[in-house]
Amino acid sequence: MNPIFADNVSQPEGPVVLDDGRIVLVEMGPERKSVTIVSPDGGRQTIIEHAGNPNGLAIDGDGCIWVAGGPGQSLIRLTPSGQTLLRIDSDGEREFLFPNDLAFGPDGLLYLTDSGTRLETMASKDRASDGFAHLDYDGAVYRIDPRNGRVISKIASGVKFTNGIAFGPDGALYYNETLTGVIYRVDDKDRSEPYANVLRSTDPMQFRGPDGMAFADDGALYCTVLGEGHICVIAPDGDIEARCATNGNYPTNVAFDLKKQLLYVTEVQNGAVETIATTRSGLPLHMPKVDR
Repeated sequence: MNPIFADNVSQPEGPVVLDDGRIVLVEMGPERKSVTIVSPDGGRQTIIEHAGNPNGLAIDGDGCIWVAGGPGQSLIRLTPSGQTLLRIDSDGEREFLFPNDLAFGPDGLLYLTDSGTRLETMASKDRASDGFAHLDYDGAVYRIDPRNGRVISKIASGVKFTNGIAFGPDGALYYNETLTGVIYRVDDKDRSEPYANVLRSTDPMQFRGPDGMAFADDGALYCTVLGEGHICVIAPDGDIEARCATNGNYPTNVAFDLKKQLLYVTEVQNGAVETIATTRSGLPLHMPKVDR
């Protein structure tokens, strides 16, 4: 069993490790729907509660918190105290359907995945509906200017449940497609190319596949595999290197502690944040200043 950093967390997702060892995350559970800071000593601080359907989280260089899945399926920017500074609801033509995960790039822009279907369409009582595999997904990846709150471009579309997103040490963008298990790498012309597939097996009756991801500084990619209960470790050449079991079957995301060779895993089945020791150091996240 992996050690537990925090328990009694309501459907945790989107972890970011702060310099002082605390973790900022979202609690997706219907009774919470919050942004929460969890301390190593067990302390909890609620930044904002009942904040829509929070699913992903990123922090900028001003210490503000960006949340995918704010009120009305929006993208919102919050102060550290929970005040809403900015809200983006669409790409200028279509409203966001299911903002899922987000990451800042080396260019200072924000990148957002939209899973491509309404949450209420694909899920009932926090579980995927029986017909989830046959929905007409139009998942997307957006490039956003965080300073003026505007979508600049759509990098990908027609994805079957776009989910996790991360930037590698090569500066390239990686995102994944949950229903097929494929992780894509985006080249410098915004072309998506398959990089790896993390599924052990496919089961059309079970919602499973890649979720949140984080890079080590040597280019290895750690990807949670929702519904299969493990972290898939992918070598820089795209080959599967290892699979690290999680305590529960539904890991949702990962984050490195940059001061230790330690990986934090949010896991929904047990409502916990687990830790897994690694032999690698994490790649620092891009956190550009937005308020200039």
